[in-house]
Amino acid sequence: MLRLLRAQARRDRWQLASWILGIGLLAVGSAAAVVQEFGDTTQRAALLILASGNPALLAVRGTPDGLSTGSVIFFEIFTFLAVLAALMSTFLTVRHSRGDEEQGRTELVGGTPVSRSAALGATLWLAALANVAVAIVVTAGFAATGLPLGGSALTGLATGGTGLAFCGIAAVAAQVCRTSRAANSLAGTLVGLAFALRAFGDATGAVSEGGLRVTSAWPSWLSPIGWGQQVHAFGHESAAPLLLQLAVFVVAGAGALAAVRRRDLGAGLVGDRSGRATAGHTLTGTLGLAWRLQYSAVIGWAAGGALLGLFAGGLADAAVTAVQENQALSATVRSLLSGSTSSLLDTFVAAIMAFLGVLAAGAALQAVLRVRIEEAEGRAELLLSGAVSKTRLLVDSLVVALVSIVAVLLAGGVVAGFAFAGAGHPGRFGSSIVAAFVQLPAALVFVSVTALVFALLPRLTIGLGWGLLAVGFVLGQFGGVFKLPDWLRDLSPFTHTPIVPGDSVDLAPLAVMVVLSIVVAAASVLLARRRDLVT
Repeated sequence: MLRLLRAQARRDRWQLASWILGIGLLAVGSAAAVVQEFGDTTQRAALLILASGNPALLAVRGTPDGLSTGSVIFFEIFTFLAVLAALMSTFLTVRHSRGDEEQGRTELVGGTPVSRSAALGATLWLAALANVAVAIVVTAGFAATGLPLGGSALTGLATGGTGLAFCGIAAVAAQVCRTSRAANSLAGTLVGLAFALRAFGDATGAVSEGGLRVTSAWPSWLSPIGWGQQVHAFGHESAAPLLLQLAVFVVAGAGALAAVRRRDLGAGLVGDRSGRATAGHTLTGTLGLAWRLQYSAVIGWAAGGALLGLFAGGLADAAVTAVQENQALSATVRSLLSGSTSSLLDTFVAAIMAFLGVLAAGAALQAVLRVRIEEAEGRAELLLSGAVSKTRLLVDSLVVALVSIVAVLLAGGVVAGFAFAGAGHPGRFGSSIVAAFVQLPAALVFVSVTALVFALLPRLTIGLGWGLLAVGFVLGQFGGVFKLPDWLRDLSPFTHTPIVPGDSVDLAPLAVMVVLSIVVAAASVLLARRRDLVT
């Protein structure tokens, strides 16, 4: 098993280093920014009072737990750290379990004198070591900013513990599903569900007298992310919730190891449905095939978009009521976004829709990256042996990416519109859809740039594609908090998305991003046509 662990670690050394260092940098940057921005007790109190009366902020950030600098930092950033650790563990576990089984590596390993569960056991050990590294990096990052070591260590353990819990969950998903795509979709959906449960529990929590603390409602206790939050680092500290995360890892991991010993190689615990005797008319062309490979993932991304839309429409009214009489807090909220508006309601909707734009870009990236996966695994070569060109495969993926963006944005915008109508604002239905679709140009930029990377540096497509989206998200969402220079923030397409409706909506950046996306996408198609296949 040790040799398998070393082999898996060598294959993933750059990806894991990127994940771990990225999480550490986000922790350090957030801690330093909060110390600089809210160093005064009065400023921290104003922030917590704003958050405790604002269900939308509680849903996105978490629950405040006191006035100490560490508590405010934990409230501001822990949820994001936990989600990143969960996604890192999910992708790692599925890649080395169901992914290796799909590509035949597991069968080769099985031809040696090792047990059937050795490969999965090595994967669980690798994920455990990766999350230990995450815990150490987060602890060191927080401690380096002058925070107490005890609270820093508790934050690191909670972040790593969340990743461990989802490692076990992903291992089970890899046994249930018979493809890595389905396993990643299932595990990713469970990460989203955990975030949603925590968000709902925090948004409906009980506010203490004075508004400096919020006690989560019971749905938060159904989520591994919520368990990590309940350690209340730097506040009412408690390490007990970490035992729940560890228990999920141990029980789910043991169940996955037992399942892999009992099932057939290549099979899933859930059997395949009987398919049609002949393919439908949509599968007679490459575009239909590209959509068939992507549509289940689009449904998952769109469900996440609908959830964000529900938050935007259902919780924004309460958020505005909490701060509309406090001009200083209103100015602080507006400073978090580019653009201007006289309506605080518009500002909160735009803040939620910015996350919707990230989801839409993620769904589109997955469609483009599918071309690289098909090429690397040899299936594209089979398609190209017929009357199909390399240009056609890439164009089909770009078309599916555009459809994916529209589906996610439409789901979020329509659900937000209906939520506003239910809250007594029927006139905001149309503006909610517009607020969602102004995110489209930014998502298109990421799609076209990823397609260009595929044409020029195919082996780096997956890493650079997701990496660029992560950097764009951080610059767009946290650039103002981190006090980054304007030129650096302007590198993110999300920074140039205006607030709609607003006082002075500048549509020129949207037009520039659309034109740039078309030019870059066209260049990627021409370049991909001239290069050889790369496995």
